[in-house]
Amino acid sequence: MKPKVIFLGTPEFAVESLKAIHESGKFEIPLVISQVDRKRNRGKMTPTPVKQYALDNNLEVFTPDDINSDESFEKIKSLDPDFLVVVAYGQIIKERLLLEFKDRILNVHSSLLPKYRGAAPINWAIVEGEEKSGITIMLVEKGLDTGDILYSLEKEIASDENAEELHDSLMVLGGKGIVEVLQNFDKFYENRKKQNEEEAIYRGMLNRKDGKIYWNDNCLKIYDKFRGFYPWPGSFFEYEEKNIKVLKMDYILGEVKHEPGYVEEVGPENIKITARDGYILLKEIQFPNKKRMSVADFLKGNEFKKNIYLK
Repeated sequence: MKPKVIFLGTPEFAVESLKAIHESGKFEIPLVISQVDRKRNRGKMTPTPVKQYALDNNLEVFTPDDINSDESFEKIKSLDPDFLVVVAYGQIIKERLLLEFKDRILNVHSSLLPKYRGAAPINWAIVEGEEKSGITIMLVEKGLDTGDILYSLEKEIASDENAEELHDSLMVLGGKGIVEVLQNFDKFYENRKKQNEEEAIYRGMLNRKDGKIYWNDNCLKIYDKFRGFYPWPGSFFEYEEKNIKVLKMDYILGEVKHEPGYVEEVGPENIKITARDGYILLKEIQFPNKKRMSVADFLKGNEFKKNIYLK
């Protein structure tokens, strides 16, 4: 008899884990749980990526407003699952479910715990200049991302890799990891590890203000934030009282002649701006309500002022 897995997840990142479990052919998935449909695409009600995958593959879907309600609890319990797998579901699982399925609720987390607990671990790993990231399969307990570690898989972060690219790599790694753990759960459980609280790092959710470029930072910090906040919330600076998005940038280190934020050169391919220890080279930008353009194309029909300081 195949082990029964109830899957809880919502965004695209979670789809790969559900797909890997489903396509392995080694598990029964009696229920997929996801968040309720929301208005997307010009107000149209749209199912979550996980729900859409379940519908496309004839898997039963349940979208409760509250995973901890009596209805949810009884529905899950009635199916007598061997495991609950949680991947970016979006609701906190509370004590009743934790007690009922103790040590059988597994989570796929997109960082090498105990670093980067909480929201947006992929983004923060890049912003903080980490050279590697990965996924952690862990037991779910009361604390936020504090459960015992069953399995970790590492991935090097390339020096020019952005959060979108790292997301896609870790998404696949998560699917691989969760199937390995489910297939060999007793072995992984027996060798589980407590998290070292002294090494724990917590980071909160991203907001639009995080993307503001501070020119008095060093070049690498500005570049790491740009990579970590791509595509959302994105990076921006203020020019003539407008917030200008930056879609591509590079940097060069070296002695600078002016204070940070000085527009040193404009064109033909870049806009060169002073940072603390070198120069940021803007390569692709977007003005409000305009399409994104390479700096080279933008300058063919537009002016960007030189010898000024940016905020």
